[in-house]
Amino acid sequence: MPKLSRRAAGLALLATPALAQAQSWAPSQPVRVIIPFTPGGTMDTVVRPVQQILQQELGQPIIMEHRPGAATVIGTQEVMRAPADGHTMIMIANSFAANITLRPSMPYNSLRDFAPLAMATVVPHVLVVHPSVARDFPAFIAAGRRAGANLAFGSYGIGTSNHLGGEQFRELTGIGATHVPYNGAPQAYTDLIGGRLQFMFANLPDVIQPAQAGQMRPIAISAERRVRELPDVPTMAELGFPLVLSDSWFGLITRADVPAPARARLEAAWLAALTRPEVKGRLEELGFTVLAKPGAEFGTEIRRYADTYAQVIRANNIRVE
Repeated sequence: MPKLSRRAAGLALLATPALAQAQSWAPSQPVRVIIPFTPGGTMDTVVRPVQQILQQELGQPIIMEHRPGAATVIGTQEVMRAPADGHTMIMIANSFAANITLRPSMPYNSLRDFAPLAMATVVPHVLVVHPSVARDFPAFIAAGRRAGANLAFGSYGIGTSNHLGGEQFRELTGIGATHVPYNGAPQAYTDLIGGRLQFMFANLPDVIQPAQAGQMRPIAISAERRVRELPDVPTMAELGFPLVLSDSWFGLITRADVPAPARARLEAAWLAALTRPEVKGRLEELGFTVLAKPGAEFGTEIRRYADTYAQVIRANNIRVE
């Protein structure tokens, strides 16, 4: 048997307690994944490719249970009401981090009462403009900085990730712009194509076809690196604005008082499923970037987004009804 390097041996030793802890618990009944939105949404798209593999990993059925309403508070409360035994988790998105500041009277403490399990996927946001506004990013910034400029930018609603990303972008670039909220994406895209909006941050999969048709122009992407779908579109970091935080991510959390062995087993099952080639390939076909970050890293990301969103929300006096 070949000898392990010192580093490899050290990593193996470090991994052993976590692996043993994960293997010391198994679910005794179906495992619920609470979806805090109505059926048919993006979260369903993330869960479905991993559902069968999770069932194989955990030895129990995986049930998607939709609990929409109150800006995800109803679904999150359901997790708090469920027994702390590892059989209930919830898929969250950017709204979980934004709600900490937007909705300070929530019936739970988002950072104290929950434990992150895995950051599953992210969809980068693309800065798209109406073709009449600018041909590229420098021209767009110049247009937005002209005296009296007041560009209209759309979002999927007040406090959504592309609203907060757009406000932060406006602040960092110094352009003149006013937010126009919509109840979801379709009407916002219609108004951008029709010229009633000048720009917005949009989910990557949604812009490919209209961009190819010349109906909107992608000029930057809020991602760590360029994407294969839009290879000529530079990242915000390349353009000098690495702090712009605009994307749509999805991950899993459970109650903080769920025993550590159960949390470890759920985390390991999710990471194993997300990194399976067939799952990763399918999700990437649908426009997602698979992250498969473990709970500790996900917790750091939640706090980073919460801190950034808090600054943007307070600076712009953003309120929700």
